[in-house]
Amino acid sequence: MSTVQISIIIPAWNAERYIAETLDSLLLQSFCDFEVIVVDDGSTDETVAVVNAIQDSRIRLFTQTNSGQSAASNFGCRQARGRFLKFLDADDLLNPEHLEAQFNAVTNYPSHVASCNWGYFRDDPRTVVARKEHVQRDYSSGLEWLVDCLTVDEGMMGAPLWLIPRDVWNRCGGWCEELSLNNDFDLSIRLLLNSAGVRYAPDALYCYRKGVIGSLSGVYSRRGLQSALRTTQLGTASLLNAEDSPRIRKICADRFQDWLFQFYPQHADLVAAAEAAIAELGGSDKLPGGGLGQKLLTPILGWKVVRRLQVLAEQLGWRRVQRWKNQRRLGRIS
Repeated sequence: MSTVQISIIIPAWNAERYIAETLDSLLLQSFCDFEVIVVDDGSTDETVAVVNAIQDSRIRLFTQTNSGQSAASNFGCRQARGRFLKFLDADDLLNPEHLEAQFNAVTNYPSHVASCNWGYFRDDPRTVVARKEHVQRDYSSGLEWLVDCLTVDEGMMGAPLWLIPRDVWNRCGGWCEELSLNNDFDLSIRLLLNSAGVRYAPDALYCYRKGVIGSLSGVYSRRGLQSALRTTQLGTASLLNAEDSPRIRKICADRFQDWLFQFYPQHADLVAAAEAAIAELGGSDKLPGGGLGQKLLTPILGWKVVRRLQVLAEQLGWRRVQRWKNQRRLGRIS
């Protein structure tokens, strides 16, 4: 079996609306030595037909019964022939120089992963503006990248940001297939801790599409929240195994606290698990984000009372107002 430099794995489920544009962004790459592995995860729409209609020998299509994004991604990796692996969501895009920039960044650093810039768009990818982040630089330690990402920046560590050498992928162990929501947290931590560091590719831009109905990051079901707890447990365990120190324990406690705000008050068992973890880690003084009203009321009433008031307001119709506000925010992203 002949090898290629980069294997791009695209797990796809009911992606007929966007996947042609996603594949086009790959076929326009300045770097050509790659293959694309599309894993159709039991789609019920025309995803397979759309992919088959694109004639390029570098595109390989596989199908499986619906097993979830993590399982589809692992399956794609098992089919991959590349020296490097790259994940791409079926509704997102890469700028034309993306693969070349990341490949060049790690050519002389075979045990590093390559990072990139990222930004959001809704309909027109030409409107993407790359976020400015502290971690947009080289690191000789994956752990130090993670610390800065989780303390200085907003904690974005989606798996599609990386170009991954095969040996690093093999050491990290792949996706945990029991996870759905926030599964990147566990995976990216293991990836970076099994690397020699991070090489930043400033000319590579990952374009995240916002506003897709049913996207994984937007599914806050009971199952999704259980996944969020589990990926937090797995990811923080990996961090503590690498360095059990006050700074890492605080990062871990704050991460559980972030999800505690989402669990409370509807999911008592998840709340109890998160609170127990926070206590064991030494506690967290992190407060929830939110609008001006929430920030004013939280110091007076406490975040739990404010959260209960939010839930009551949602039950009385505030959820419709939130949807309207979210649509307005999305409307500002072209």
